[in-house]
Amino acid sequence: MFKCYVDAGGDDVIDDWYNELPAKAQAKFDTLLEHFRDNPNTKWGSNHFKPLVGYDGIFEIRFQVLNVLYRPLGCFGPQQAEFTFLIGAREQGDRFVPPNALEQAVARKMTIRLDGNRAHECDF
Repeated sequence: MFKCYVDAGGDDVIDDWYNELPAKAQAKFDTLLEHFRDNPNTKWGSNHFKPLVGYDGIFEIRFQVLNVLYRPLGCFGPQQAEFTFLIGAREQGDRFVPPNALEQAVARKMTIRLDGNRAHECDF
């Protein structure tokens, strides 16, 4: 099951990010999520799913549309068999946009571990 991070005000930050994506990027992301849903996480493969070195338990979903490198970040949890998207990001050069995406992902991972209600089922 895919979950999305909910901020302190109750807003689904991933849904907000998704709604701002161009239609082709939404379609590519939807296709990847369908593939991931149909396969156990051990078969997600490294082409589109990678752990981030130095950020324990943070993973990126990797896809490209029209030369834009999208990198939504997430983690497993808060419950078993759940993956929670923590922040929508993209890669520009060798950096993430927004610049603090990695730090936000780490902080949000801790938040959902402490309060599982801060992640809810994605609706896209």
